[in-house]
Amino acid sequence: MMWSNGLGLGWGMWLAMGLGALTFWVVVAVLVKYLLGGQVLPTSKVADPLGLLEERLARGEITAEEYRTTRRLIANGH
Repeated sequence: MMWSNGLGLGWGMWLAMGLGALTFWVVVAVLVKYLLGGQVLPTSKVADPLGLLEERLARGEITAEEYRTTRRLIANGH
């Protein structure tokens, strides 16, 4: 006696088709990632404002007074 839904496709065939479809989409995703060089979405680097301010002070681009004033503005959310 066959266990099927009457169309000749048993549970094993449905399982095989589901796994085949899943495998197909995984291969497509890996291929797209490989073709894009491993970077799926562009990333943007948002610099830390206080870190940038400290770097500018260290390079001598701003004075200590400018540093303190700007740091206070950043801390207050301006």
